[in-house]
Amino acid sequence: MAGETTQEPSVNEMRAFAYRLLGRREYSVHELDQRIRQKWPDAAGVGGLVSDLAEENLVSDERFTESFVRSRLARHQGPLKIQAALRAKGVSDNLIAAELDNHGGQWTGLAREWLARQQAGEIDFKTKQKIYRRLRNRGFTHDQSMDALKT
Repeated sequence: MAGETTQEPSVNEMRAFAYRLLGRREYSVHELDQRIRQKWPDAAGVGGLVSDLAEENLVSDERFTESFVRSRLARHQGPLKIQAALRAKGVSDNLIAAELDNHGGQWTGLAREWLARQQAGEIDFKTKQKIYRRLRNRGFTHDQSMDALKT
């Protein structure tokens, strides 16, 4: 476009942008790196900046994972869907497994809560099939979905 320059951003400018992003919500390290690179594709020093922010504990995969799982639990999403979303955001499998294990006993109860909000009373076989598919699409395992449907 006319009048635009492709000037290299300064480290302070990139840091200020990262602060604005982190002021709104938690980001994973990978997600923050991608977001900065999206704004400045050819910028040098983005990796170093994100590493510095991680060392200063301004961006943390642990905090992001805890926050993300809490928000998805509030939406009644299952562990498989949460795991896939966290992987897409660049969170390590070990961290994902640890956080999901912290909520290990809640999954069937969460599926039951969702089911109670969706359907009240007796459920015929055809409706059970539909609800089972919906539970699976929400990220619940077969066992969790079946346990929720039994009650």
